[in-house]
Amino acid sequence: MKKRRWHKLTAILTAVLLLCSGCSLDVEQFLRPPKTQGEQQAVQTALETYIRDSGQAGNYMLCYPVEGDYTAAFVLCDDTGKPLTDEERDAALALAFYAIPSSPTDTHINFLRREGEEWVSVADVVGAAADILQVAFGDLDGDGTAELLTGWDTYNSRDHRLTVFSLSRPLTRLSDDRVYNRLFVGDFSAGGRDSLLLFRIASGEVTATMETLDNDTLTPLGQVMLDAEIQQFTGMALCRLDNAVHGLYVDAIKGTDTAITELIYYDADGLHAPLCNQAGRVNTATARPAGFAMRDIDGDAQIEIPLCTLLPNVVVSDSTADYAYCTDWMAWNHTTQNWNTKMSTVMNTADGYLVLLDEQYKETVSSTYEPRERLLTLSNAQSKQPLLRLRPVTKDREDRYTTLFAAADGYGGCEVWFDSDVLDIDAVRYMVLRLTD
Repeated sequence: MKKRRWHKLTAILTAVLLLCSGCSLDVEQFLRPPKTQGEQQAVQTALETYIRDSGQAGNYMLCYPVEGDYTAAFVLCDDTGKPLTDEERDAALALAFYAIPSSPTDTHINFLRREGEEWVSVADVVGAAADILQVAFGDLDGDGTAELLTGWDTYNSRDHRLTVFSLSRPLTRLSDDRVYNRLFVGDFSAGGRDSLLLFRIASGEVTATMETLDNDTLTPLGQVMLDAEIQQFTGMALCRLDNAVHGLYVDAIKGTDTAITELIYYDADGLHAPLCNQAGRVNTATARPAGFAMRDIDGDAQIEIPLCTLLPNVVVSDSTADYAYCTDWMAWNHTTQNWNTKMSTVMNTADGYLVLLDEQYKETVSSTYEPRERLLTLSNAQSKQPLLRLRPVTKDREDRYTTLFAAADGYGGCEVWFDSDVLDIDAVRYMVLRLTD
């Protein structure tokens, strides 16, 4: 009898796992979802009241988006639909994602509003597929209230289906006919109104399409071709290129070991991707080994793109790490449509620091790394004489090592030894900088 019960339970578990991959995978949570804390607990209580009063089964399972900035089963918003983080006391609207046992492949979206001291469900819809992959928000029509953008699984594991809902007319479906691989929503046009960028990897071409919401209809404003060999989009960052121009930098992977960065911006002449050769649909300007990501390297609110050259005497292998390269950080000048080199570095992201190189060292320094000691050594490439040695703060075993910066506030520390005939401590402090994200 016990064996039959176990087989039956195994079959039920397997069915739930297959049908509800976008929701919590714990069967006990389907029966008794875990209680949340604070304002979210009041929202969850209101959701349970709605489920009970609507005649559905009392049991339910919370569902969790797996991509994007919002991966919780509950999202609290202010009265304009802008998501909140720690300011729960200002919450006026809420969204909840859940499924019920009678239709486990249907993910519901429930819209709740605070009325006085109580939360009340005001709308409930079934989503476009079994799994909700992403949730985003943006005021696409410029009416002061955000729209809800949801991404859903499709039969093609790489493609997502986009559904846009109104929050001012709770959960009115505005669009559900777009397919994308990655999306961005924000003030991309620098006009104080959010726009939507949809990135699509299709057979033989990769595109970015800019969309707006006009009379409750998604309307394309432009499309631009990107490198046709892109296989995956990774990081995205929006920054100001000019007084009235914003640019979106997009990191991507092409092939198995090459990263690139695309830049996309919109102006009076339309949508542009200046780093990609539009005729050949190829971006060679930013090609580099995979693992090097764009970043604001110098804190000037602009994005710099890494371009990498192997240091002398370094042997390339499948595991060649970032410290084996001289990494030049390049900034794109929108006015001149040219590159500026901001700085040259040796990176050690694994240990959390970089080393600034001036011109005299760019061509003459080489590097080695000892994994057991986590010891990076920069040496003269010709004489092999060590110039600078660095390692994370540990129990000091050699008097010659000096603590350059100590571990604090969640950041690692660093110890240093240097050739005092070539460098002094002030120069070393200038050269070695802690990496923070």
